[in-house]
Amino acid sequence: MNGVTLKAMRSLLHFSQHEAAELIGGVSVRTWSNWEAGVQKIPQDVISMINYLMVCRKKAITDTQAAIKTYYLQMPPGVSKKPVALVWYDSFEDWCTLPYRESIMWRPQQSVVAHLISVENCNVVQFDAGAYEAWLGRRPDSDSMRNQWAEEQVTA
Repeated sequence: MNGVTLKAMRSLLHFSQHEAAELIGGVSVRTWSNWEAGVQKIPQDVISMINYLMVCRKKAITDTQAAIKTYYLQMPPGVSKKPVALVWYDSFEDWCTLPYRESIMWRPQQSVVAHLISVENCNVVQFDAGAYEAWLGRRPDSDSMRNQWAEEQVTA
């Protein structure tokens, strides 16, 4: 992998240089910048992590597109096919409110949502922790509950 490819993949995954340096490389921004500029060789563990994140992104896109297709196929004939709602996490803190989430996946998730709104009929709902908590009540939190909340925000 060369520096230009690293930069392109980092950009596609929505990481700033600072975020990539910290979360992916565990290095200074200067070191990351040197990799992208071709001044220093990119370590294999960084190449492996970027490739892993790209595979995760592709799988998330494929899985979500399949779910959207299934959703539309299950609708009765004649029912208007309204756009599905996707949750946008504008802050790292909101993304991490589900305990099983990996911090490194926040920006790739944004990349997935951005891609899906460009190719699918989707609405995007920005996550609002306060509104969501009020809506959720005592029910257990999960990604599916957040998706249900988002759907209701679109129709509200």
